[in-house]
Amino acid sequence: MSAPWDQRSLEEQARVTDLTLARWLPTVTSAAPFWSRRVAADGVEPRSLTSRSALTGLPPVREADLVADAPGAPGTVLLPSEDDVKSFAGSDVLRGIATAIRREGPTGKRTVLLREYQPVDLRRAGVEAGVVVASARSDLDRANRVGARAAALLGLDDRDVLLSAVPAGPTLAAFRVAHLAQGASITALHARGHDEDLAAVARATRLLPVTVLVVAVEEAVRLAKTLQGARLPMGRLRRVVTYGPPPDEALRLEIEEAYGGLGPKVDVRALWGPEFGRTLWAECTHGTHGLHTMPDLEFLEVLDPMTGEPTEGDGDLTLTSLGWHGTGLVRVQTGTWVDPLRLEPCPGCARTVPRLVGEMAAGAWQLPITDDSWRQRYVDLRGVPAVLAHTGGVRAWRVELRGPDDRVPRDRLIVEVAGDLDRSARTGLEQRLERACGIAPHLVAGVHPDEVRRSIDQLGGVFADLR
Repeated sequence: MSAPWDQRSLEEQARVTDLTLARWLPTVTSAAPFWSRRVAADGVEPRSLTSRSALTGLPPVREADLVADAPGAPGTVLLPSEDDVKSFAGSDVLRGIATAIRREGPTGKRTVLLREYQPVDLRRAGVEAGVVVASARSDLDRANRVGARAAALLGLDDRDVLLSAVPAGPTLAAFRVAHLAQGASITALHARGHDEDLAAVARATRLLPVTVLVVAVEEAVRLAKTLQGARLPMGRLRRVVTYGPPPDEALRLEIEEAYGGLGPKVDVRALWGPEFGRTLWAECTHGTHGLHTMPDLEFLEVLDPMTGEPTEGDGDLTLTSLGWHGTGLVRVQTGTWVDPLRLEPCPGCARTVPRLVGEMAAGAWQLPITDDSWRQRYVDLRGVPAVLAHTGGVRAWRVELRGPDDRVPRDRLIVEVAGDLDRSARTGLEQRLERACGIAPHLVAGVHPDEVRRSIDQLGGVFADLR
C-alpha cells in the first residue's frame, strides 16, 4: 500500500515517478509533435523512454525553443492516436474506455478520449506570455486535487471565505487560485479584472466576510494600504496568502504589520507554482520552511544555466509535468533561479516532499530590453552558452548588455568570443545566437582569451548588465 503523497520516502517517490514516466513519457514523445521531432532528431525511440535515467538523458529546452517551433508552442500538446492510447495509456484510462464501450459503444470511447486528451482550457505563460498551456478535462480534475492539497498545506478549509486580488485572465496565476478554491470547496470571489486596480478588491470586501486574502507578493502591502484608506475593517481576516516567491523576513513582517491595522493578527503564507506548470507550491502552517512541491505530479531538477547539466548548487529550475495531458512538458528550463531542492522532511509539518527554500527569482536570465521601436522585449542570456557549447574553436567568451547611447538608440547584446572562428563560422554563429537569445548580437570575435578572462574577473562573471 502506497503512503500518502506527502509522506513517501525518497525511494518511494522515485518509484512513483518511474511508474508514471513508463506510460506518460512515451505518450508525450510519440503524440506531441514538438517532442516527437526532438527525440527523433536525437535518434531516440519513444518506447525506450520509461524511467528517470532515460528522461534526464534528453536535452533540456528553453522557452525560446518552444516559441521558435511555432507561436504558442502548440506542438507540445498531446494528440495521441488510438494506437498510442492502446500502447501507453494508464490502466485507469484503459479501464474507463473499456467500460464506456460496453455501455455506449463507439460514442462512449470517444467521450472518454475527449475527456482525457481534448484541450478545453488554454492559459498563457512565459516572460512574454508567448507559450500557451493547454489542459484537458482530466487535467482540470487533477488541478482541483492540486488545489485541495495546497489548501491543506496553507491551513484553509471549506469554512473559509477567500478573496483573490490576483487579476483574472488567461494566466496560470488565475488558473491556480481558482483551482485552489474549487479543489478545497472554499467560497471564493475573484474580485479583480485583468485591467482593474486594487480598488476593485477593496470594493469587493463589502460583499463577503473574508477570512483569506490572496494577493501578489509585490502588491500585498499596497493592498493593505488601499483597504485602510477605504476604512474597511476586516475583523474575520486570518490569513494573507502571497502569490509569488516567498517574501523575505523583512517583507513578511511588513505585510503582517500592514494588515494588523485592519483587524486581528494575520499569518502570512506563500503560494506559487512553476512557470509553464499547473501544480501549486505552498508553505505549511508550521512556519516558513519553504514551498512544498508535489513530486508525484512533477519532476523537478536544478540545472546549470551555462551548460544545461544537473548541478548540486543553485541554478535553473527545470520542469517535467508528470502525467498531465493537454500540454506535455519534458525538461523545460523555467528560467527561475533557485537554491538546491531540500529533500529532508519539513521541520515544521514533517511532510517528506522536496521543498524550495531560500531566495528565488523568476525570469532570472530573461531580461527586458528596449528595441529600435522603443518597445520592451526580452533577451535570454542562457542562449549564448547553449550555442557556444556547440561551436568549435571557442576558447573563452563573455556577454554584456549595454543601454542606448547617442549612436545606438536601443539596448545591445555584446558577445565577445576568444578563439579561432573563420568567416563562415562567424556568420552562422550570429544567426544562431539571434535565434537562441531573441535579439541580434553584436559579435566581437578574435579577442585574446586573457582579455576576456580579465573582463570576467572585473565584472564578476560571464554575464554583465551595464545599462
